[in-house]
Amino acid sequence: MASGADRPINWTNVTNVACATILIAGETIATGAAGGWAIAGLMKMGDQAVTAAVVIGALIGVVAAAAFYRSAVRAEPFRP
Repeated sequence: MASGADRPINWTNVTNVACATILIAGETIATGAAGGWAIAGLMKMGDQAVTAAVVIGALIGVVAAAAFYRSAVRAEPFRP
């Protein structure tokens, strides 16, 4: 049985996963940040609370993007 280093890299899968992850990461991080800003604005919080809500929302977006990446690599492995 061939080890991981002996098997060729499937560059089509690498490209698909990379491009999809960039797209999903941009959307989830921006949506999380905008959601945090909107919620803090609706609750009439101070500037520091708004900043904290934006950061928390963006971090939730980062976690979602990481989960997407893990799922995408499982669905389209880099090495067959």
